Amino acid sequence: MIAVIDNYDSFTYNLVQYLCELGAEVDVFRNDAVTVSQLAAKDPSGIVVSPGPGGPDDAGISLEAVRAFSDRVPILGVCLGHQCIGQAFGGKVVHAQALMHGKTSRIRHNGKGIFSMLENPLTATRYHSLALEKDSLPPELEVSAESEDGEIMGVRHVSRPIFGVQFHPESILTQYGMRILENFLSLIDPQQPVLRCFRNMREAITEVAAGKDLSADGMRDAMRMIMEGEATPAQIAAFLSCLSIKGETTAEIAAAADVMRQKAIRIAAPPGEDVLDTCGTGGDRAGTFNISTTVAFVAAGAGVRVAKHGNRSVTSRSGSADVLEALGMDLSLPASAVQRALDEAGITFMFAPRFHAAMKYAIGPRREIAIRTIFNILGPISNPAGVNCQVVGVFSEELGETYARVLGELGHRRAFVVHGTDGLDEVTLAAPSIVWDVRKGAVKRYLFDPRSVGFEYASLQDLKGGDAETNAGILKGILGGAKGPGRQATLLNAGFAIVAGGKAGDVREGIEMAARSIDSGAAMSRLNAFLGILGRKGA
Repeated sequence: MIAVIDNYDSFTYNLVQYLCELGAEVDVFRNDAVTVSQLAAKDPSGIVVSPGPGGPDDAGISLEAVRAFSDRVPILGVCLGHQCIGQAFGGKVVHAQALMHGKTSRIRHNGKGIFSMLENPLTATRYHSLALEKDSLPPELEVSAESEDGEIMGVRHVSRPIFGVQFHPESILTQYGMRILENFLSLIDPQQPVLRCFRNMREAITEVAAGKDLSADGMRDAMRMIMEGEATPAQIAAFLSCLSIKGETTAEIAAAADVMRQKAIRIAAPPGEDVLDTCGTGGDRAGTFNISTTVAFVAAGAGVRVAKHGNRSVTSRSGSADVLEALGMDLSLPASAVQRALDEAGITFMFAPRFHAAMKYAIGPRREIAIRTIFNILGPISNPAGVNCQVVGVFSEELGETYARVLGELGHRRAFVVHGTDGLDEVTLAAPSIVWDVRKGAVKRYLFDPRSVGFEYASLQDLKGGDAETNAGILKGILGGAKGPGRQATLLNAGFAIVAGGKAGDVREGIEMAARSIDSGAAMSRLNAFLGILGRKGA
């Protein structure tokens, strides 16, 4: 068991998450809620002293614990924990040369212990105003890492497995953060198998270049290296290209989506409650109005909790983010506001670039190689709220098969993948649609004809939209009760969404509930509540 001493810092959660991902059994103890003797009774195999505010004298039992356990078990100190190690052995903690709050620095290390097998130098994230004084560092400790300006960034005991890092390995902007923690765990128990399949990105590239499918764990490792900045742009480009040429498997896509969700800024779904997303692939080039976004408010008005995930347009004139912005949404609001909208309005929207900041490492390589990669598939299945219900419209039948298998792998309670035989990435009014019904891992495919639920065929021309302002007007008109093909297309797709969200037993009932949502004003009420929280001031 790894005992983590929590010095009341939000980064403690990230540390614990990383350690658990690496297979460690972790217990967390607040620094003022446990004594050293109580901690000793737990018989930890290692101790991690977390970051926190203030200095070592403000860190509860942290200093005492380092002194008490220094000759018993391996210890890793992070930021404040690092300073505790220095002070425990007689060093001085002083003001740092510069205040560092969320800034990155190039760190040069000695390649030993927790820095074993890492590139040198590496980039690390720093949050600190204090640091260990180099001149007073006791002989028991040696400097293992330094910043470019000579500030101590790491120390290690000369004869015991005790390590400190002034930077944050658990930060998403720190290169090799997971590897540093992995190295610490391997020092605790050399016999424990390392859970990572690849030691570096070169190994992952070698596998896919040879045409070999990766295991789910192998794909997770590769994605983590990409999203934690451990892979160079050239390595990312090579990996994505080879993976695309080989062809992505269901397990690879599902594993990559899992990591995307883990690395996203999280939005919490209410415990035990179903939450729906209506994010589709786009790319059908049909130029329709924003049907899935309109559907989201109709479903919310019918009682489905909706956490919609989306982006600006790539292939059309108006993506979901564009039309919501035209309606008055402020896309720059913090995650706390997005969370509040889900909790209070019953519907929210997560603007993908703001919630998937770790994607930044792949942006350049994707732009340079300019081919379809796995990231083109991941958007609709990497919802930061971890939704368990979904309707995904896709622009091709082949892609529909892929998404259905992946959603089954991800364990969605209920999902529909839909593709119009006329090419529309929605349930179409102009022809039958192919539907993949995903229920707890099982997939059933069938052909759905809108005439079977009372609709007549309509031309896609009747569903044409325009720019964001135009589509915002269409959306508000439909929610306000406007009749015509736009309403019919909305009701049809909302019927599937309401079934997926668990509020209707079949599509016909879902369509009836969708009509009541609009006609009662409930759908418009959800839009107003949404904009009341996420709207621009003065909009």
